[in-house]
Amino acid sequence: MEVKDNSVEIYRGGEALPLDGGKRYRLMGIMIFSIACGVLLVRILVNLIADFIPSDLALDATFSSILQIGVLLIMPILFYLFAFKMQPKEILGFSNYRKTKWYNYLLAVPIGILAMFVTTGVSAVWQAVISMMGYTHTTSPTEFPETFNFGLFLVSVLLTGIMPAVCEEFSVRGGLLTTMRKSFPQKTTIVIMGITFGLFHQNITQVFYTALFGALMAALVLKTKSIFPAMIIHFLNNSTSVYIEYAENYKWWGGGYYKFIDDNLLTRPMVVVGLYIVVCAVFAGLLVLFFYLNSQNRLKKKKDVITSSGFDVTNGKVVLVGEENPEMVRELDMEKEVYGAKRQEELFRPTLKDNAFFIGAIVVSVLSTIFSFVWGWII
Repeated sequence: MEVKDNSVEIYRGGEALPLDGGKRYRLMGIMIFSIACGVLLVRILVNLIADFIPSDLALDATFSSILQIGVLLIMPILFYLFAFKMQPKEILGFSNYRKTKWYNYLLAVPIGILAMFVTTGVSAVWQAVISMMGYTHTTSPTEFPETFNFGLFLVSVLLTGIMPAVCEEFSVRGGLLTTMRKSFPQKTTIVIMGITFGLFHQNITQVFYTALFGALMAALVLKTKSIFPAMIIHFLNNSTSVYIEYAENYKWWGGGYYKFIDDNLLTRPMVVVGLYIVVCAVFAGLLVLFFYLNSQNRLKKKKDVITSSGFDVTNGKVVLVGEENPEMVRELDMEKEVYGAKRQEELFRPTLKDNAFFIGAIVVSVLSTIFSFVWGWII
Protein backbone atom coordinates (compact mmCIF):
# COMPACT_ATOMS: atom_id res chain seq x y z
CA MET A 1 0.00 0.00 0.00
CA GLU A 2 1.18 3.52 -0.68
CA VAL A 3 0.90 6.59 1.47
CA LYS A 4 1.20 9.79 -0.54
CA ASP A 5 0.08 12.45 1.95
CA ASN A 6 -1.82 13.02 5.17
CA SER A 7 -5.28 13.18 3.58
CA VAL A 8 -5.71 9.41 3.80
CA GLU A 9 -3.73 7.24 6.15
CA ILE A 10 -3.28 3.50 6.00
CA TYR A 11 -2.60 1.56 9.16
CA ARG A 12 -2.10 -2.12 9.77
CA GLY A 13 -5.17 -4.22 10.33
CA GLY A 14 -7.73 -1.70 9.06
CA GLU A 15 -8.99 0.35 6.17
CA ALA A 16 -8.14 3.91 5.12
CA LEU A 17 -9.41 6.40 7.68
CA PRO A 18 -11.68 9.08 6.20
CA LEU A 19 -9.92 11.71 8.32
CA ASP A 20 -6.85 13.83 7.80
CA GLY A 21 -4.18 13.76 10.49
CA GLY A 22 -5.28 17.07 12.01
CA LYS A 23 -8.95 16.21 12.36
CA ARG A 24 -8.20 12.81 13.87
CA TYR A 25 -5.70 14.36 16.29
CA ARG A 26 -8.22 16.98 17.43
CA LEU A 27 -10.98 14.40 17.85
CA MET A 28 -8.61 12.29 19.92
CA GLY A 29 -7.94 15.36 22.07
CA ILE A 30 -11.67 15.80 22.68
CA MET A 31 -11.97 12.11 23.56
CA ILE A 32 -9.07 12.22 26.04
CA PHE A 33 -10.42 15.42 27.61
CA SER A 34 -13.80 13.71 28.02
CA ILE A 35 -12.12 10.70 29.63
CA ALA A 36 -10.15 12.93 32.05
CA CYS A 37 -13.34 14.73 33.06
CA GLY A 38 -15.14 11.39 33.32
CA VAL A 39 -12.51 9.99 35.67
CA LEU A 40 -12.80 13.08 37.90
CA LEU A 41 -16.61 13.01 37.89
CA VAL A 42 -16.67 9.32 38.80
CA ARG A 43 -14.29 9.99 41.71
CA ILE A 44 -16.53 12.81 42.95
CA LEU A 45 -19.67 10.70 42.56
CA VAL A 46 -18.26 7.68 44.37
CA ASN A 47 -16.94 9.85 47.22
CA LEU A 48 -20.39 11.39 47.63
CA ILE A 49 -22.15 8.02 47.82
CA ALA A 50 -19.40 6.16 49.72
CA ASP A 51 -21.28 6.33 53.06
CA PHE A 52 -24.27 4.61 51.48
CA ILE A 53 -22.28 1.67 50.08
CA PRO A 54 -22.38 -1.33 52.46
CA SER A 55 -18.81 -2.63 51.99
CA ASP A 56 -15.42 -1.75 50.56
CA LEU A 57 -15.81 -4.44 47.88
CA ALA A 58 -19.17 -3.00 46.81
CA LEU A 59 -17.63 0.48 46.72
CA ASP A 60 -14.72 -0.79 44.62
CA ALA A 61 -17.13 -2.62 42.31
CA THR A 62 -19.21 0.52 41.84
CA PHE A 63 -16.19 2.70 41.14
CA SER A 64 -14.44 0.23 38.83
CA SER A 65 -17.56 -0.65 36.84
CA ILE A 66 -18.49 2.95 36.11
CA LEU A 67 -14.91 4.05 35.46
CA GLN A 68 -13.52 1.09 33.54
CA ILE A 69 -16.54 0.00 31.52
CA GLY A 70 -18.33 3.32 31.17
CA VAL A 71 -15.53 5.87 30.84
CA LEU A 72 -12.60 3.85 29.50
CA LEU A 73 -14.36 1.35 27.24
CA ILE A 74 -17.83 2.45 26.14
CA MET A 75 -16.97 6.14 25.78
CA PRO A 76 -13.99 5.57 23.41
CA ILE A 77 -15.98 3.02 21.39
CA LEU A 78 -18.77 5.56 20.90
CA PHE A 79 -16.23 8.19 19.84
CA TYR A 80 -14.66 5.81 17.32
CA LEU A 81 -18.04 4.77 15.90
CA PHE A 82 -19.73 8.15 15.62
CA ALA A 83 -17.03 10.84 15.63
CA PHE A 84 -14.21 8.96 13.87
CA LYS A 85 -16.73 7.11 11.64
CA MET A 86 -14.90 3.80 12.09
CA GLN A 87 -16.18 0.30 11.58
CA PRO A 88 -15.53 -2.31 14.33
CA LYS A 89 -12.68 -3.89 12.32
CA GLU A 90 -11.08 -0.48 11.87
CA ILE A 91 -11.35 0.20 15.62
CA LEU A 92 -9.48 -3.02 16.35
CA GLY A 93 -6.71 -2.21 13.87
CA PHE A 94 -6.45 1.38 15.08
CA SER A 95 -6.26 0.11 18.68
CA ASN A 96 -3.38 -2.32 17.95
CA TYR A 97 -5.39 -5.54 18.31
CA ARG A 98 -3.11 -7.72 16.22
CA LYS A 99 -1.54 -11.14 16.62
CA THR A 100 2.09 -11.30 17.58
CA LYS A 101 4.78 -13.94 17.95
CA TRP A 102 4.19 -16.76 20.46
CA TYR A 103 7.23 -15.84 22.55
CA ASN A 104 5.77 -12.39 23.22
CA TYR A 105 2.76 -14.00 24.94
CA LEU A 106 5.02 -16.41 26.80
CA LEU A 107 7.47 -13.77 28.06
CA ALA A 108 4.59 -11.49 29.07
CA VAL A 109 3.68 -13.94 31.85
CA PRO A 110 6.87 -13.72 34.01
CA ILE A 111 7.27 -10.05 33.11
CA GLY A 112 3.75 -9.34 34.39
CA ILE A 113 4.26 -11.23 37.65
CA LEU A 114 7.67 -9.67 38.34
CA ALA A 115 6.31 -6.22 37.43
CA MET A 116 4.19 -6.32 40.58
CA PHE A 117 7.26 -6.81 42.80
CA VAL A 118 9.27 -4.18 40.91
CA THR A 119 6.49 -1.59 41.13
CA THR A 120 6.07 -2.36 44.85
CA GLY A 121 9.60 -1.08 45.45
CA VAL A 122 9.14 1.96 43.23
CA SER A 123 5.84 2.72 44.97
CA ALA A 124 7.44 2.42 48.41
CA VAL A 125 10.13 4.95 47.47
CA TRP A 126 7.50 7.31 46.05
CA GLN A 127 5.37 6.96 49.20
CA ALA A 128 8.40 7.93 51.28
CA VAL A 129 9.02 10.97 49.07
CA ILE A 130 5.47 12.33 49.26
CA SER A 131 5.35 11.57 52.99
CA MET A 132 8.40 13.81 53.46
CA MET A 133 6.48 16.47 51.50
CA GLY A 134 3.69 16.32 54.07
CA TYR A 135 1.31 13.80 52.51
CA THR A 136 -0.69 11.68 54.93
CA HIS A 137 -3.30 9.17 53.94
CA THR A 138 -4.69 6.33 55.99
CA THR A 139 -6.45 3.39 54.40
CA SER A 140 -8.61 0.85 56.18
CA PRO A 141 -7.47 -2.75 55.70
CA THR A 142 -9.45 -4.86 53.25
CA GLU A 143 -12.16 -6.87 54.97
CA PHE A 144 -12.10 -10.61 54.22
CA PRO A 145 -14.67 -13.22 55.29
CA GLU A 146 -13.41 -15.71 57.87
CA THR A 147 -13.42 -18.53 55.33
CA PHE A 148 -12.18 -18.20 51.76
CA ASN A 149 -14.91 -17.31 49.25
CA PHE A 150 -13.92 -18.23 45.70
CA GLY A 151 -16.64 -16.00 44.23
CA LEU A 152 -15.32 -12.92 46.03
CA PHE A 153 -11.80 -13.80 44.90
CA LEU A 154 -12.94 -13.92 41.27
CA VAL A 155 -14.74 -10.58 41.70
CA SER A 156 -11.51 -9.06 43.06
CA VAL A 157 -9.54 -10.40 40.09
CA LEU A 158 -12.20 -9.08 37.73
CA LEU A 159 -12.19 -5.60 39.27
CA THR A 160 -8.44 -5.26 39.80
CA GLY A 161 -6.97 -7.43 37.07
CA ILE A 162 -9.27 -8.04 34.11
CA MET A 163 -11.08 -4.72 33.84
CA PRO A 164 -7.97 -2.50 33.88
CA ALA A 165 -6.09 -4.86 31.55
CA VAL A 166 -8.91 -4.65 29.00
CA CYS A 167 -10.29 -1.14 29.44
CA GLU A 168 -7.17 0.88 30.31
CA GLU A 169 -5.09 -0.76 27.59
CA PHE A 170 -7.83 -0.13 25.03
CA SER A 171 -8.22 3.55 25.89
CA VAL A 172 -4.53 4.40 26.48
CA ARG A 173 -2.36 1.97 24.50
CA GLY A 174 -4.92 1.72 21.71
CA GLY A 175 -5.98 4.60 19.50
CA LEU A 176 -4.28 7.23 21.66
CA LEU A 177 -0.89 5.55 21.26
CA THR A 178 -1.45 5.17 17.50
CA THR A 179 -2.38 8.85 17.19
CA MET A 180 0.59 10.06 19.25
CA ARG A 181 2.99 7.93 17.21
CA LYS A 182 1.68 9.52 14.00
CA SER A 183 2.51 12.94 15.45
CA PHE A 184 5.74 12.45 17.44
CA PRO A 185 9.00 10.44 17.18
CA GLN A 186 8.99 7.10 18.96
CA LYS A 187 11.01 8.13 22.04
CA THR A 188 8.90 11.24 22.52
CA THR A 189 5.75 9.16 22.15
CA ILE A 190 6.90 6.76 24.87
CA VAL A 191 7.55 9.65 27.28
CA ILE A 192 4.18 11.24 26.48
CA MET A 193 2.37 7.95 27.01
CA GLY A 194 4.12 7.41 30.34
CA ILE A 195 3.13 10.85 31.63
CA THR A 196 -0.39 10.37 30.29
CA PHE A 197 -0.87 7.05 32.09
CA GLY A 198 0.51 8.45 35.33
CA LEU A 199 -1.74 11.52 35.31
CA PHE A 200 -4.70 9.49 34.06
CA HIS A 201 -4.97 7.84 37.52
CA GLN A 202 -5.48 11.26 39.16
CA ASN A 203 -4.02 9.79 42.33
CA ILE A 204 -0.86 11.12 43.99
CA THR A 205 0.08 7.70 45.39
CA GLN A 206 0.02 6.07 41.94
CA VAL A 207 1.18 8.81 39.59
CA PHE A 208 4.90 7.97 39.61
CA TYR A 209 5.10 4.19 39.23
CA THR A 210 2.13 4.12 36.83
CA ALA A 211 3.95 6.66 34.64
CA LEU A 212 6.95 4.31 34.45
CA PHE A 213 4.67 1.35 33.83
CA GLY A 214 2.79 3.26 31.13
CA ALA A 215 5.99 4.19 29.31
CA LEU A 216 7.18 0.58 29.38
CA MET A 217 3.85 -0.75 28.06
CA ALA A 218 3.87 1.85 25.28
CA ALA A 219 7.37 0.73 24.27
CA LEU A 220 6.27 -2.92 24.19
CA VAL A 221 3.21 -2.15 22.05
CA LEU A 222 5.26 -0.07 19.62
CA LYS A 223 7.85 -2.83 19.38
CA THR A 224 5.40 -5.68 18.78
CA LYS A 225 2.66 -3.68 16.99
CA SER A 226 0.27 -5.56 19.29
CA ILE A 227 -1.59 -4.62 22.45
CA PHE A 228 -1.98 -8.23 23.67
CA PRO A 229 1.38 -8.62 25.51
CA ALA A 230 0.69 -5.36 27.36
CA MET A 231 -2.77 -6.62 28.34
CA ILE A 232 -1.29 -9.85 29.71
CA ILE A 233 1.39 -7.97 31.67
CA HIS A 234 -1.15 -5.49 33.03
CA PHE A 235 -3.50 -8.29 34.08
CA LEU A 236 -0.82 -10.33 35.83
CA ASN A 237 0.74 -7.28 37.51
CA ASN A 238 -2.60 -6.32 39.06
CA SER A 239 -3.82 -9.87 39.74
CA THR A 240 -0.58 -10.85 41.50
CA SER A 241 -1.25 -8.07 44.02
CA VAL A 242 -4.75 -9.50 44.56
CA TYR A 243 -3.30 -12.98 45.14
CA ILE A 244 -0.72 -11.65 47.61
CA GLU A 245 -3.46 -9.88 49.54
CA TYR A 246 -5.55 -13.04 49.78
CA ALA A 247 -2.45 -15.11 50.56
CA GLU A 248 -1.65 -12.82 53.48
CA ASN A 249 -5.14 -13.25 54.91
CA TYR A 250 -5.64 -16.99 54.31
CA LYS A 251 -2.04 -18.15 54.88
CA TRP A 252 -1.48 -19.34 51.29
CA TRP A 253 1.95 -19.83 49.74
CA GLY A 254 3.66 -16.44 49.51
CA GLY A 255 1.38 -15.01 52.17
CA GLY A 256 4.27 -13.78 54.30
CA TYR A 257 5.54 -11.41 51.61
CA TYR A 258 4.62 -8.09 53.24
CA LYS A 259 5.52 -9.32 56.73
CA PHE A 260 8.93 -10.44 55.46
CA ILE A 261 9.52 -7.01 53.91
CA ASP A 262 8.40 -5.11 57.01
CA ASP A 263 10.39 -7.26 59.46
CA ASN A 264 13.63 -7.28 57.48
CA LEU A 265 13.54 -3.59 56.59
CA LEU A 266 13.94 -2.88 60.28
CA THR A 267 16.49 -5.58 61.14
CA ARG A 268 18.26 -6.55 57.89
CA PRO A 269 17.55 -3.86 55.28
CA MET A 270 20.36 -4.98 52.97
CA VAL A 271 18.70 -8.39 52.59
CA VAL A 272 15.56 -6.70 51.26
CA VAL A 273 17.58 -4.39 49.02
CA GLY A 274 19.64 -7.31 47.70
CA LEU A 275 16.57 -9.41 46.89
CA TYR A 276 14.93 -6.44 45.21
CA ILE A 277 18.01 -5.89 43.04
CA VAL A 278 17.89 -9.56 41.99
CA VAL A 279 14.19 -9.27 41.07
CA CYS A 280 14.87 -6.08 39.10
CA ALA A 281 17.80 -7.74 37.32
CA VAL A 282 15.67 -10.73 36.27
CA PHE A 283 12.88 -8.38 35.22
CA ALA A 284 15.31 -6.29 33.15
CA GLY A 285 16.82 -9.42 31.63
CA LEU A 286 13.41 -10.65 30.48
CA LEU A 287 12.69 -7.25 28.93
CA VAL A 288 16.03 -7.30 27.10
CA LEU A 289 15.20 -10.78 25.79
CA PHE A 290 11.74 -9.57 24.75
CA PHE A 291 13.12 -6.65 22.74
CA TYR A 292 15.99 -8.75 21.34
CA LEU A 293 13.68 -11.46 19.99
CA ASN A 294 11.46 -8.87 18.36
CA SER A 295 14.46 -7.14 16.82
CA GLN A 296 15.65 -10.48 15.45
CA ASN A 297 12.20 -11.10 14.03
CA ARG A 298 12.32 -7.73 12.29
CA LEU A 299 15.76 -8.58 10.91
CA LYS A 300 14.42 -11.88 9.56
CA LYS A 301 11.53 -10.08 7.86
CA LYS A 302 14.01 -7.63 6.38
CA LYS A 303 16.10 -10.45 4.95
CA ASP A 304 12.99 -12.14 3.54
CA VAL A 305 11.90 -8.92 1.82
CA ILE A 306 15.36 -8.32 0.35
CA THR A 307 15.57 -11.94 -0.86
CA SER A 308 12.22 -11.68 -2.66
CA SER A 309 13.04 -8.26 -4.17
CA GLY A 310 15.03 -7.11 -7.15
CA PHE A 311 18.19 -5.03 -7.15
CA ASP A 312 18.99 -1.89 -9.13
CA VAL A 313 22.69 -2.37 -9.84
CA THR A 314 23.11 1.12 -11.36
CA ASN A 315 21.78 2.98 -8.30
CA GLY A 316 22.65 0.32 -5.74
CA LYS A 317 19.09 0.08 -4.39
CA VAL A 318 16.69 -2.71 -3.51
CA VAL A 319 13.61 -2.73 -5.78
CA LEU A 320 10.56 -3.96 -3.85
CA VAL A 321 8.01 -6.18 -5.50
CA GLY A 322 4.44 -4.81 -5.56
CA GLU A 323 3.17 -1.45 -4.34
CA GLU A 324 5.42 0.90 -2.43
CA ASN A 325 4.87 0.82 1.33
CA PRO A 326 6.92 3.52 3.12
CA GLU A 327 5.61 2.49 6.53
CA MET A 328 6.81 -1.10 6.09
CA VAL A 329 10.17 0.16 4.79
CA ARG A 330 10.58 2.35 7.86
CA GLU A 331 9.54 -0.40 10.29
CA LEU A 332 12.07 -2.83 8.79
CA ASP A 333 14.78 -0.14 8.76
CA MET A 334 15.26 -0.53 5.00
CA GLU A 335 15.18 3.12 3.98
CA LYS A 336 18.85 3.21 3.03
CA GLU A 337 18.54 0.03 0.93
CA VAL A 338 15.32 1.16 -0.83
CA TYR A 339 15.69 4.94 -1.07
CA GLY A 340 19.43 5.36 -0.76
CA ALA A 341 19.20 7.43 2.41
CA LYS A 342 17.18 7.82 5.59
CA ARG A 343 13.93 9.66 4.91
CA GLN A 344 12.47 12.11 7.35
CA GLU A 345 9.45 10.52 8.98
CA GLU A 346 6.16 12.05 7.82
CA LEU A 347 4.42 13.14 11.00
CA PHE A 348 1.45 15.38 11.65
CA ARG A 349 2.77 18.46 13.47
CA PRO A 350 0.07 19.63 15.91
CA THR A 351 -0.31 23.33 16.63
CA LEU A 352 -1.31 24.89 19.96
CA LYS A 353 -4.91 24.91 18.72
CA ASP A 354 -4.69 21.20 17.89
CA ASN A 355 -3.44 20.53 21.43
CA ALA A 356 -6.15 22.58 23.17
CA PHE A 357 -8.17 19.62 24.46
CA PHE A 358 -5.06 17.62 25.34
CA ILE A 359 -3.91 20.59 27.44
CA GLY A 360 -7.35 20.68 29.04
CA ALA A 361 -7.06 16.98 29.91
CA ILE A 362 -3.65 17.59 31.48
CA VAL A 363 -4.97 20.50 33.55
CA VAL A 364 -7.93 18.46 34.83
CA SER A 365 -5.71 15.49 35.69
CA VAL A 366 -2.98 17.58 37.34
CA LEU A 367 -5.51 19.46 39.49
CA SER A 368 -7.22 16.24 40.51
CA THR A 369 -3.85 14.71 41.40
CA ILE A 370 -2.95 17.79 43.46
CA PHE A 371 -6.30 17.57 45.26
CA SER A 372 -5.56 13.94 46.13
CA PHE A 373 -2.23 15.11 47.61
CA VAL A 374 -3.69 18.00 49.60
CA TRP A 375 -6.82 16.30 50.94
CA GLY A 376 -5.95 12.61 50.65
CA TRP A 377 -9.08 12.27 48.52
CA ILE A 378 -8.56 8.89 46.90
CA ILE A 379 -10.80 6.02 45.84
